Amino acid sequence: MTHRLVFGDDQSQASDVAWLWINSHDWSGWQIEALTATPRGDVQDAEVHAWEPRHPRELLRAGVQTPVHHEQIIGDPVGTLTGLGDRDLLVVGPRGRGFRKTIHLGSVSEALVHDPPMPLIIARHGVPTTRALVCADGSAHSIAAVRALAGMPWLGQVDVLVVTVPETGVDATRAAQTAADVLGSGARSVRAEVLVADDLQIVVNPRAMLLDAARRWEADLVVLGTRGLSGIAAVRAGSIATALATNAPCSVLMARAPD
Repeated sequence: MTHRLVFGDDQSQASDVAWLWINSHDWSGWQIEALTATPRGDVQDAEVHAWEPRHPRELLRAGVQTPVHHEQIIGDPVGTLTGLGDRDLLVVGPRGRGFRKTIHLGSVSEALVHDPPMPLIIARHGVPTTRALVCADGSAHSIAAVRALAGMPWLGQVDVLVVTVPETGVDATRAAQTAADVLGSGARSVRAEVLVADDLQIVVNPRAMLLDAARRWEADLVVLGTRGLSGIAAVRAGSIATALATNAPCSVLMARAPD
């Protein structure tokens, strides 16, 4: 079975960073699709077709060039992205005009962060992943993110720290260990840790604790599930996914389990 990676490309500096991230990892056995969106208000249904850009993306590792299939979406591609759910990974850049803004998804969180059609990586730098922080809470969404990481062909070069924040209704120790067991056979090393709030903290702030853990671990990648909240609901819930997608000091991998 061939795994497929979709690269959301708008030829911006943010996309250049994301492409550098892709190039810094081994994608043996994967097929790479560079997808460029060209919005047009006069097109009712999005059209997808192969094309030859003026400056095509090239993937080169260890002297072996991997084919990159270039495709273009004409029109509003939101529905098209949703239809690409059979792909294994979507990679986009973090800032600037960015693929997310090009396809009219609004803020950094709205459509992709809260309802990704496939596992999503927001690539903030171009260095290879050697240290990953996995945020586990035992939910189906968290497990989906862990399984997405487990499927990465470069996982054997990664040291993984699985962390859990104690919350009501969550068996923190079990959640952390379950994630560690999934990753144990593939990662270079795995250890699990239950984060404990500072004694001076009156209210536990999971977002702040996870961001602090990412900095202490010097993570190249933060991994977590997203619960599908958006808009006002996400604001009221204080979405951890939004906080990490926006403020994490490194790249972020997130996934959502099917309804």
